[in-house]
Amino acid sequence: MTPNYFPVPKPSKSYWIENADSRLQHYRDKRGIPDKADTVIIGSGFTGTAVAAGLLLERRFKGNVVMLEARDVCSGATGRNGGHLRAYYYENHSTYVERYGEKIAADIAIFEENCIKSLEDILSKYKIDCLLDKRLNCDTFQTESVSKRMMHDYYSFMSNKYVPKKMKQKVHIYFGQQAENTSSHKSTNCCVFCPTASVWPYKLACSLLEHCVDKGLNLQTNTAVTDVQYLRDVEKWFLETPRGNIIANKVVIATNAYTAAILPEFKGVIVPVKGCVSHLKPADHSIKKLPYNYYHAYPMEGDYVTARSDGSIIIGGGGKTYLKYPESSEMINTVDDSVVPRKVASYFNGYANRNYILYKNKKYVNDYTWTGCMGYTNDGLPFVGDLTNFGRPNMYISAGYTGHGMPRIWTCGAYLADLIANSFRKTHIPEVYKITPERMTRSHFGYFDDLVRIDPRNMILAKF
Repeated sequence: MTPNYFPVPKPSKSYWIENADSRLQHYRDKRGIPDKADTVIIGSGFTGTAVAAGLLLERRFKGNVVMLEARDVCSGATGRNGGHLRAYYYENHSTYVERYGEKIAADIAIFEENCIKSLEDILSKYKIDCLLDKRLNCDTFQTESVSKRMMHDYYSFMSNKYVPKKMKQKVHIYFGQQAENTSSHKSTNCCVFCPTASVWPYKLACSLLEHCVDKGLNLQTNTAVTDVQYLRDVEKWFLETPRGNIIANKVVIATNAYTAAILPEFKGVIVPVKGCVSHLKPADHSIKKLPYNYYHAYPMEGDYVTARSDGSIIIGGGGKTYLKYPESSEMINTVDDSVVPRKVASYFNGYANRNYILYKNKKYVNDYTWTGCMGYTNDGLPFVGDLTNFGRPNMYISAGYTGHGMPRIWTCGAYLADLIANSFRKTHIPEVYKITPERMTRSHFGYFDDLVRIDPRNMILAKF
């Protein structure tokens, strides 16, 4: 086991969690920790919820399902992200074409759009109020090099014969003065518009999880899994927690940034990277809502902005503030989401005034700034599937979403539910999400290469 990858006990306060009520906060099912279970899900975020919902809401799974959460319910990345529900239409498309070919690149984009549609359907079916707001997203490019890269992605996407025409028609690009006028963003010479949505992510996951609990899910919060061992003589899993142990037929790893704590072979394969998010509250309640959600792209990372109906905005990112050492050491290969780096926090001050014509000279207060831990992978794609061929029979994983889980997780959860329940359904996920020896055994984490080019001192971050 790898103790330094376990969640810290007191994370920073997230706007989403602090301003929402859920009956599942501090929840422990009265049945307690059972001696035996058919399936144990480790992690109560959107990933674990998607698997539980796939089993209990969509497939009427008969086995008993237990969910174990190290901290409070949904206290990881799902309760701490920026509230975007946004498919990558064209983003990274040229990279995917170069690596996998046009057909798979198109499949990745189509999958995300379909995944969001499936999630919207389930939210409607169960009448879940998570402030789903469908609108447009505006991507702006903050440097010339980023503009060239993103335009290459755009034209690669538009020329891909496997991308449906109706999907291409949803993506629009503008240049020069038209870009600045259309985007309402200061100093951009190119922008791209795509469909998007925003949600209250904590409410989304907790509401779905409440329905799972009503269908029999045994949820135990503040119950960390400290050890997992396979009992070969009985072909079952032994899970150790401070509150009691469980023997399980099947185990689901839904731990994202914390995966190496449970599965040491993922150390350096799924790397924890902290993200910072801030809620900016307007002093004047008559302030209008931004016309779009935004993604402001920088050479390595970017700022994503969710506009809310009360005129407030949620910003995730931090620009270039954490790419140089030692600031980078507070963000990369760490799971300490209790601390907000000082430089990143100060970056959010005055953000609305600096960036948006609509908010010039308007007063905003940063009433919440927090961090959350994402799981980054070598290729930017998640690990989804059965770990039997990797020495872990009847263990399944859905993790490593590289900060882009919301438009992918729901259908990946359905895919795992099919495997666990041995369902006649065959949910589709992109082939490149599945686990292969090549993906598991890459010798280094490519994200660090870019960090080292920015600052050679970042080399120390790659030492696991």
